[in-house]
Amino acid sequence: MAGVMSPFRPGGAKMGIGAHIGYSPYCVPRVINGVKCVIVSESLKALEPMAWEFVMNFARDNDLQVTEACLLPEPGEAPRR
Repeated sequence: MAGVMSPFRPGGAKMGIGAHIGYSPYCVPRVINGVKCVIVSESLKALEPMAWEFVMNFARDNDLQVTEACLLPEPGEAPRR
């Protein structure tokens, strides 16, 4: 999922060597408490509504768990504003 969504990034898709390396800041893979997951920013909904629908439909079609969450700062890190 995160790989498919990699072209959705500020400035559009990358070209050339290394274009396939990296993820969209709107859709990134993570392991949280030992659970593999993909974090999808809700801002994708406003920026690319069709991409948001693709992600939501993919999750539904594959019986994936979808949870609404917020980003918390790491211990010792200042909160984002």
